[in-house]
Amino acid sequence: MKKLFCSIAAAGLLVCGLAACQTAAKEAFAQDAAAKEDAVTIQLVCESEDIYQIYYTAYLAGKESGMGGWADVDGGVLTPESDLSAVLTKDLLGEGDVSTLSMDFSPYGKGDTVELATTEPVDIPAEYGESYTIVFSGDEESGFTAELCE
Repeated sequence: MKKLFCSIAAAGLLVCGLAACQTAAKEAFAQDAAAKEDAVTIQLVCESEDIYQIYYTAYLAGKESGMGGWADVDGGVLTPESDLSAVLTKDLLGEGDVSTLSMDFSPYGKGDTVELATTEPVDIPAEYGESYTIVFSGDEESGFTAELCE
């Protein structure tokens, strides 16, 4: 009888624990979804060869409002398959009009301490809660470009 009681009690604790995990997961998902409503997501596709890092500067109405960058965790070259996404939050961008968002991109080669170049700013008529894809291409000889996919 004691074993049965312990088994029932353990099962009850397991159910309570699972319910707590599900509740925590739902709350985290809701917070993540709410956070994305107050952010613009940028997905960069790197089509250039021998690029190891790309830094960006974000502007609202031409005024610098944030910076960041991407690199492979293992120090490898960036490819079109690399996960290069940035979540630009209202906190990062500030109080300006997000529809005036623009970004420029500065690539770095292996071991470089200075950017190879900087692209012209890409205008992104952004809205909070939306995602945008930018294709980065070119090379040092012919120049680098960044283009918004529509």
